[in-house]
Amino acid sequence: MARKTVRKTKKQKVKEQSFTVGTIAFVAIFLLAYAALYAETMTHTAIILLLAILGIIVAIFNVTVRQETDFLIAVTALNVILISWYQLLGDLPVMAKTFLTNLAVAFGAAGLVIALALIIQLGSKP
Repeated sequence: MARKTVRKTKKQKVKEQSFTVGTIAFVAIFLLAYAALYAETMTHTAIILLLAILGIIVAIFNVTVRQETDFLIAVTALNVILISWYQLLGDLPVMAKTFLTNLAVAFGAAGLVIALALIIQLGSKP
């Protein structure tokens, strides 16, 4: 039996939910940032590097050209909030400070990639 294919018009298109590499990396950032709380000092450096790599993956695979400016503004605001919480809430336990720092590393790397892409894009315009 042949498969029946259905053509959909623009109005009938159904938005499919799928997990992309960027989505999985985004979730992995939070899981790894939490797992880093229980890591030893020797492995913590490797986890920080993995967080930065995952942040770069999120920036590359999840952000389109139209979203670059909005993403950069959001990441900048998020990092300012994370760093200010870290500074202002001095009585936080060490684990909470480590978690906030880990998130700032991952999203800072994502913001760096998008910022560099925007700078290159601006520099290439006549």
